[in-house]
Amino acid sequence: MLLRLIALLACVTSLSASPPSPLLEEDFRNPLSAEWYWGLGTWTAGDGVLRGFESGPRRHGPVKVRRLELADAVVECEFRLIGKASFAGLIFNGNPERGHLFHLVMSRERLRLLVHPRKGESLDLASVPGPLTAETWHRVRLEFRGMELRATVDDRELTASHACLAEPKLTFGLGGESGGPEGEAAGALEFRRLRITPLP
Repeated sequence: MLLRLIALLACVTSLSASPPSPLLEEDFRNPLSAEWYWGLGTWTAGDGVLRGFESGPRRHGPVKVRRLELADAVVECEFRLIGKASFAGLIFNGNPERGHLFHLVMSRERLRLLVHPRKGESLDLASVPGPLTAETWHRVRLEFRGMELRATVDDRELTASHACLAEPKLTFGLGGESGGPEGEAAGALEFRRLRITPLP
């Protein structure tokens, strides 16, 4: 009887210690699903990479948005800047009336955490100097925990605290500035190994 109890406890401990299943894991080997529902510029997925660049008459950097509800979670991916691309960003949004909640902006010169307390308002919470090397893959990790946020890009870390970080995040986007209206000839943004996991 004692041996059975020990075995049962070991099984329960093993199950509770196992990491949570990811909310999202994108390998970008196939075309994007319909959950990637909106964007600007041209985006293609293949060979493990999501690539975006500015295109069309509207002067705006590329951005691609996906539906995904999350609260406390870890967001991980890798990105690189191609050609004249000047920055990449991760964007988290509330409902359409609320708009943007938070940006991580990763430029060649500086990393910045921006929050949006109200629609149309931006507040710079933290920043650290770069540089980010172009044509090189950089690792990103974001950890949302209530009103707290920790962002790590390669070996540089930023932390922030703000009430809007705890608001429900309904969509997120990948984007930035790819180099200008010349399109892919000017530059591009690339992302890979996107994984989002809930915090226990």
